[in-house]
Amino acid sequence: MKNTNRKASIGNYFILLWIIWTLLSVTLAYLVASSDSKNSMISIIGIIISLSPLLGLMLALGSPKAAGEFNNWLRGNKNSIYFIAGGISLLFALPGLLTWTFDLYLTVIFTFIVFAVFGTLKQNKGESFKLNWTDIAIWIILWIPFDLRWYTGMDANLDYSWWSIAISVIAIIGWYGYRGANIGYRLVPNFKDLLITFLALIAIMIVVVPPGLLTGFLTFSIPESYDIPKLTAHFLGLFLTVALPEELFFRGIMLRGLEKASSKKWIPLVVSSLAFGLMHWNNVGDLSTQITYVFLATIAGLGYGWAYKKSGNNLFAAILVHTLVDWIWKLFLA
Repeated sequence: MKNTNRKASIGNYFILLWIIWTLLSVTLAYLVASSDSKNSMISIIGIIISLSPLLGLMLALGSPKAAGEFNNWLRGNKNSIYFIAGGISLLFALPGLLTWTFDLYLTVIFTFIVFAVFGTLKQNKGESFKLNWTDIAIWIILWIPFDLRWYTGMDANLDYSWWSIAISVIAIIGWYGYRGANIGYRLVPNFKDLLITFLALIAIMIVVVPPGLLTGFLTFSIPESYDIPKLTAHFLGLFLTVALPEELFFRGIMLRGLEKASSKKWIPLVVSSLAFGLMHWNNVGDLSTQITYVFLATIAGLGYGWAYKKSGNNLFAAILVHTLVDWIWKLFLA
């Protein structure tokens, strides 16, 4: 009994780290909520309460020690799915409840999706992580509506930032936690990660920028001055809400899962990079620009995949180089 209880309890290190990151996330959540002038004070409070615990959880699980404690509890407690899925669903509903815009129907749909994702991936725990049709179906259910911004239409109180963090948390818990997939979700960097990030960044800039300039897709645009606090906040936003979810889904889940299913190691890298490139199709208007964007994004995806593989299947290097590429684009290119 004692061993069972110990396995079914969450470790103190995870709880402490989650609380710390949640408290630190309040500031970022406030910046996100207050950036929209349409938000009232009660709306801002609702977003902060809803977003901060999710962001804190996402960051806490980036620590291998904290993730180990959390995943042991997740798999050892037979009721964990009710606590986790129910908690995420409650966070989804909170802004609506506080602003009297609560939609029971949409909340039920969201709750059903979260329970279905966790329940399905939990059933596959212990199996070798090869990207099977179940994984692909769940990947599509989570990513495609988010990428096409269908989710943001579910609740006016929840914007892109909330959804990017929410689907990331759901994917991390689903695949890394319940499924037991070794996707490399670690946010604790080492010197090797930083070196690989630098090399990947230089290579991507050399390969992507010249054709981007020649086709007119990219142009140099250097402002007279920079707002350092705003640029810092933008960097953090890119890291947490753009690079992290994209690398999690395209490198951690797709590339890693395809590697386990394919005998030829180059195919998963090419397929995941092409899929990443195609994701950018709807981001621009005319056909020629779309083709150029997909091509350049695919090349960048190869660089992110290389960083992921060279760092020992660690997502941090891929996330960081992805963030830097997008940030440099913001700083110097248009």
